[in-house]
Amino acid sequence: MKEKPKILVVGAGYAGIAFLKSLDEECFRLGDFTIINKNSYHYHSTMLHKVATAENSGKIMFDLREFLHPEIKIIQQLVLDIDEENHTVTTEFSKFKYDYLICAAGFEKESFNLKGIENAVFIDSYIQASRICEIIKDKFTKALENGTGLSIAVCGSGLTGIEFSASCANMLKKKLEFYRQDSSKFDKFSVNLISSTPRLLTFFSEKISQKILKNLTKLGVKVTHNTRISSLEKYRVNFQNGGYLDADIIVWTAGVRGASVVSQSYIESERGRVKVDSKLKTFDHENVFCIGDVSAVSDGNGGFYPPTAQIACEQGEFLAKEFKAMLENKDFKEEFKFKSHGVICSIGHSYAVANVLGFEMSGVVPAFLKTMVEKKWNMKLLGLKGLIL
Repeated sequence: MKEKPKILVVGAGYAGIAFLKSLDEECFRLGDFTIINKNSYHYHSTMLHKVATAENSGKIMFDLREFLHPEIKIIQQLVLDIDEENHTVTTEFSKFKYDYLICAAGFEKESFNLKGIENAVFIDSYIQASRICEIIKDKFTKALENGTGLSIAVCGSGLTGIEFSASCANMLKKKLEFYRQDSSKFDKFSVNLISSTPRLLTFFSEKISQKILKNLTKLGVKVTHNTRISSLEKYRVNFQNGGYLDADIIVWTAGVRGASVVSQSYIESERGRVKVDSKLKTFDHENVFCIGDVSAVSDGNGGFYPPTAQIACEQGEFLAKEFKAMLENKDFKEEFKFKSHGVICSIGHSYAVANVLGFEMSGVVPAFLKTMVEKKWNMKLLGLKGLIL
């Protein structure tokens, strides 16, 4: 009997899971599938800011065995090296051979070699987000006991920075109200969002940017525009213009890059993301595919699509169709083409702004749409059960 091809998936983020969840029974009959991930679970990476602020928003983390096909082998180990020439992935404990490799290792923090970056915390994993939550709770408690305040600096005004700032400000307000603190003390507990741009989320219109600013301010977030950071100290953010901001907690949300275990193996890379062709293959090896945050997909205009959960899911689904055809020895002429359906940014629990299919909107409707996007992914994992989680 002919041996099944060994198909190895590295990473259990949106891309890797979308690939595995889009395979049918025939694929598992014809191929031997294994996933390697440092954790035994998958989580909503787009919801990590809620983990960091203890915002109650349904299930965020899922055990891999809870939803993956029983034929898929799960290896919980940290990947240390990928050897494409010898078709081998080395982990902290073992070596694994493959016939086809799917790199979906996700993202890691982008520090831009900033001096003092070790003084910041990062929302780059479920564990880190949980740690930030505990740090905030601990410092909040001590601030109440000592009669002092609490200043949180958020460095970076992208989607994560804005969503975390809003959620964090909400959390602080609720905690102050719970402990029946006088409203005059609220100003001592601040969230400061530092933005290098003249306005927030410049891919939105000026009108939407102003709405974002207005609602952040309403929540108590203090926004600083047009300010670049020169260095970080333990309790201080230094600016290039000579100013500074004292802070009890510094949260870095100024960027991410593809996982270095993948990107360091390739010459053809773009900010830690490996360039891929229209079949999502790397240009160096026919049997290696990159999807999700470690992949750089040409946008046809000389640039690359930004790494988002949306494109990661579509890559995973496309690659599943490609592998099904390959395992069944059928031609697969389709090429990966991406067209964004839009972007949604939540500002608090019941307000969001969005650009959906070219139409901008704000308020409760885009907030509801974002919740539905999250529920849709839950259903991808668990079926109808995911709708009520």
